[in-house]
Amino acid sequence: MSFNPLFVDQAPLHLKYRKDIDGLRALAVLLVVIYHAFPNWAHGGFIGVDIFFVISGYLITSIILDGLADKTFSLVDFYCKRIIRIFPALILVLACSIGLGWFILYPAELQLLGKHLLSAVGFFSNFTYLSEAGYFDNRAVEKPLLHLWSLAIEEQFYLIWPILLCFLYKLRSRSPSSLGFSLRWYLLLLIACSFAWNVHLIHINKSAAFYLPFSRFWELLVGALLAHVFSSDQSGSRGGDGISSWGLRLQTIAESALFRQLVSFLGLTCLVVGVIVIYPRSLFPGWLALLPVVGAALIIYGGEKTWINRYLLSNRFMVAIGLISYPLYLWHWALLSFAQIWGPIFIEQRLLIVGLSLMFSWLTYRLIEKPLRNRQFIRKKSSVLIGLMIAILAVGFILTSNGFSERGVNTLSQFEQSAQDGSDGGFVIQGCGLSDLAFKEYFAGCFEDRREPAKFALVGDSKAMALFPGLVRSSQAGGRWLTIYGPGGDKAIMPYLSDSRADVKPSQSTYTDQAIKQVSKNSQVKVVALAFSSKGVMTTDVDSLYKGEHQAQAIQGLDAIVAKLVESRKQVVLIVDNPTLALPQDCFHRKLGISWLDQFEKIDPRCSMTYEKHTQMTAKYLEVLNAVAKKYPGQVRVFDSGPILCDVQNNICSYQKDGRKMYSYTDHISDYAAGRVGEVLNHQLVDSSR
Repeated sequence: MSFNPLFVDQAPLHLKYRKDIDGLRALAVLLVVIYHAFPNWAHGGFIGVDIFFVISGYLITSIILDGLADKTFSLVDFYCKRIIRIFPALILVLACSIGLGWFILYPAELQLLGKHLLSAVGFFSNFTYLSEAGYFDNRAVEKPLLHLWSLAIEEQFYLIWPILLCFLYKLRSRSPSSLGFSLRWYLLLLIACSFAWNVHLIHINKSAAFYLPFSRFWELLVGALLAHVFSSDQSGSRGGDGISSWGLRLQTIAESALFRQLVSFLGLTCLVVGVIVIYPRSLFPGWLALLPVVGAALIIYGGEKTWINRYLLSNRFMVAIGLISYPLYLWHWALLSFAQIWGPIFIEQRLLIVGLSLMFSWLTYRLIEKPLRNRQFIRKKSSVLIGLMIAILAVGFILTSNGFSERGVNTLSQFEQSAQDGSDGGFVIQGCGLSDLAFKEYFAGCFEDRREPAKFALVGDSKAMALFPGLVRSSQAGGRWLTIYGPGGDKAIMPYLSDSRADVKPSQSTYTDQAIKQVSKNSQVKVVALAFSSKGVMTTDVDSLYKGEHQAQAIQGLDAIVAKLVESRKQVVLIVDNPTLALPQDCFHRKLGISWLDQFEKIDPRCSMTYEKHTQMTAKYLEVLNAVAKKYPGQVRVFDSGPILCDVQNNICSYQKDGRKMYSYTDHISDYAAGRVGEVLNHQLVDSSR
């Protein structure tokens, strides 16, 4: 990710090595490491990546401009040096990731790792992770190579930028006097276009703005502009761009010691403010990305003689971290990710992993990176490294097609497999009895039991999706199911998202109201069960029904939906949401066949709670359901899954029951738990319909 002084011993003599830039690189990587290992300590620490982009753009462009000025620049040698700089540590981390994945990952996860290996080798990880982003995406921590998205953006930039610079320098031979002016304004134009696209895209697709290269290139181009400014100053072309006398005075002020001290201080202030005000849920990059980008640029422009650059960034510790920043960036996330995939880790384990990352990074720098950085045989060395990367590519292809289910982790971790119990039994097909088939692709989920026309319908969000297979599997003849559900966001199907509520946007209520309309028109459906998250939807102001917030609005929205169903002569069942505990991954450790690891038992305290506490927490939420049910006696009832999912006799709600895993992902019940709920609900519905 970083470009630690690129071949300092090979750079042109007038490109002076600056310790403060290594210190700035250290600041960037430390922010990222702290954010990943201890997110509560620096919630905006991920802006370290943006600092890296500016540094990289500055250093690489400086080297290209110096080479072009000396007429010694070679595209082939440039890319060979990039390979020697980037590939060695990357190959080592990718190889170790394959080894760790073999011991820790389940088959499907190992196949996903293979896919991510292909993306890493081809430097298009950013596009891969963008394609995976969404409601049902894996947790970020479950992707050991996720951090390579930034390296991909850098390499995509450097496939284009040197060629473009060479083209601009060819114009110099035709119009020597206009080059400085042209290059500076070309850079400003490119920065403006990329930044404008970033600001535009952040309001349309935040993930696309984060991962797509053109919405990020402006950050590297800011560093490139800085390199051009320094290059022009060093070449003595102060008056070559047609600068007026006022312009020369301003330039003199800009070069004064006091001004540079102020610039450097302002730059550090921008970085500090960025870490404080930027959160993972912020609209980032967008306008907020100006804080780390401008901050890094100002610190570099301030120069190595300013107080901040000289004493804060140029001390031995910061320079030492800066020298290993690239391998540290690679190592820390991979190790943290595999550790958290294995099971919950706490502050002691996180500190240990950070320590191991520092040690591995130093060894990588001393034993692998540094010995390769010399002028000798750069093309031969790059050829060998390309060969090794091709080998990684081949392994990636193998893993994408085979998860190797015979491995120990898959056979030992029977508790994880206990979440499965037959799914829908193979009886589910596309379709959900729509009156208008044009809506078949309208919903995220539209499925029905193929054995006979459905008598019961399940409508809701992802909670309905988790429950549906268990309902189908445990159903009886004369009591089959269909379902309509939506994943979330604006497409959420939520009973309290109705067009009758003034505070709900039309786009948010459309899917809910259309689902209810379609079910209401189905004369074969006699009972409609509504299953939905009790936590509200992020795109509405229903923050949490558990807290009793916005009860009136929730009752109004839910009542509007129920009224439509009752009017169409449907019985309605309001299914109480399941208890919310810690993430399932934080409640057990995978068995690896390594005794000292398999004996580790510490888990998140939130993996269980008393049943009494659960009822207290859900009291306000249940008031909403009961208020609506009371309005339609004999037609609407509340079905509470809590006594089924929890051990009421022992007063405990847990991630496991009777040795079986009760949750699958986040706070969604497992396939096994869905079957347990389905057995009781199906029995009640069949009995009541006789």
